[in-house]
Amino acid sequence: MVLSTIANWALRAAQGLFGIVILGLSVTLIRGHHWGDLPSSLGYSAFVGGIAILAAGLGLAGSFVSFLQGIVGIAIDGVVAIISIVGGIVLAIKTKGIECKVSENDLGNNFDLVYNELFNGGCYDTKKGLCWIYSQSWSTKKMEDVILGHCRESKADMVFMFMTGGLFLATALLLFLKQRKG
Repeated sequence: MVLSTIANWALRAAQGLFGIVILGLSVTLIRGHHWGDLPSSLGYSAFVGGIAILAAGLGLAGSFVSFLQGIVGIAIDGVVAIISIVGGIVLAIKTKGIECKVSENDLGNNFDLVYNELFNGGCYDTKKGLCWIYSQSWSTKKMEDVILGHCRESKADMVFMFMTGGLFLATALLLFLKQRKG
């Protein structure tokens, strides 16, 4: 019984921490978007971080409130796991095949980096190259640093969403086994 309580607290703490990281990365990416509509994937990413923090708090409260230990707790953890994994999949699709590096030998990747809506700060017209990143009077190095930074933040956000989903699946399993055991 003590081990499951300690495991629950450790998993909930990790869930809360990962939720904070997801929310922080998502807000940083949102603040880096300046032109046009915000990509829905960024808003969803921030939602994933917030809901993970809330669910981790409810999971900790479940240690004291029996109502949250049964099927309700399992349902909350299961739903948040799905939400987190879907968020990771969305970012994986948005960043599919893009490497976070600039290479003279891979112009296709360079193009994908510059015109990815998560990295470039927004565009009015991608066909004409009217993107926020080009409107800045920066050196090429500074422009690369901004785009590569957003790329790395997006990839990290994606990884943390998958890990958070795994943690919520683990706590749902622990709750299920605890309920089944009686």
